[in-house]
Amino acid sequence: MKELQCGRKGWRWWWAGAMVLSLFLIGRAIELPAEDCQVAEEQGGMRFPVARLDAGTRCLIGDVVNRYTTSGLIGPVQAPITQELYVYLLDRPVMLALLVQRLELGAYQVAEKAEHQFWVNDGEGTQGLFTLLYQDQGNRIYHITGYHEGQLFPMVRAKAVVFMKIQAVLTQDGQPAVETALRVYARLNDPILAGLVRILSPLLGDAVTRTLAKGFTVINQLGGRIAQDPGRITQEVASLSSIESDQRRRLTALLKALSRHTSQPQPARPAPP
Repeated sequence: MKELQCGRKGWRWWWAGAMVLSLFLIGRAIELPAEDCQVAEEQGGMRFPVARLDAGTRCLIGDVVNRYTTSGLIGPVQAPITQELYVYLLDRPVMLALLVQRLELGAYQVAEKAEHQFWVNDGEGTQGLFTLLYQDQGNRIYHITGYHEGQLFPMVRAKAVVFMKIQAVLTQDGQPAVETALRVYARLNDPILAGLVRILSPLLGDAVTRTLAKGFTVINQLGGRIAQDPGRITQEVASLSSIESDQRRRLTALLKALSRHTSQPQPARPAPP
């Protein structure tokens, strides 16, 4: 009996020791190396104020940027609307998704989860949690965690980081426009699939980049519709009863300001020598 008790005590000590060791190893495994918390300011030939991010946020995006599966650059692309209007729509994804649905530009569904955090479903198999980590007049940095269900692969889970540059420009006709460019990094959770994507890059890599960027590039399509028929967009905004009235009024004012500006004749630009 004493031998049995000693055996049990020895087993308990061995089990406790194994648990402590495993917790120690796991704890060390989830700690990111110091270099993964260092994110370069230059991304895709553009500079972003990553130094203004706190250490935790830099580690969050560094986990993707410094160990990405695939990356890509989209743009620069112009949309024929003012930067103020573009940013207003960009920072209100719920309103944006409703307008996109009304104009049949996509089947997006967006639900606000917290401040600067939204769950996005593009209606084509991709869903994810979009978190705005940084914003100023000309920059946005997003972190995305989500998945894609398609015919080629049943379920693809990934994390992504999107660096976005926004600037006001003029078209050749002297009309206001906004120019945007995206630098996208994606890290697939499945190591086997990640290896396949790397082997078949840029074919699959470009597809991943385009899929992740759809939620941003759809605003350019909406901007084109706004420029073609601002009256129709104004009517659609007025009918968005689920959106707060002050947001509808502000968007309507931005649409009318754009309409007034574009209706004014612009001086002809001198021909190049």
